[in-house]
Amino acid sequence: MGLLQDTEMNHLSKLLFKWAYYNLLLAGTWLGPPALQLTGKRLDMIKKK
Repeated sequence: MGLLQDTEMNHLSKLLFKWAYYNLLLAGTWLGPPALQLTGKRLDMIKKK
């Protein structure tokens, strides 16, 4: 079985990715662990209100 052959699992994976792309990624939903949202950011440069 080749990597790109049409299989049921390949079809379901494409449908899941399409749903996630349009419903989560384009909406800007954070998918990673909460700790990674601020990792690597320079918080001292962010103005506090």
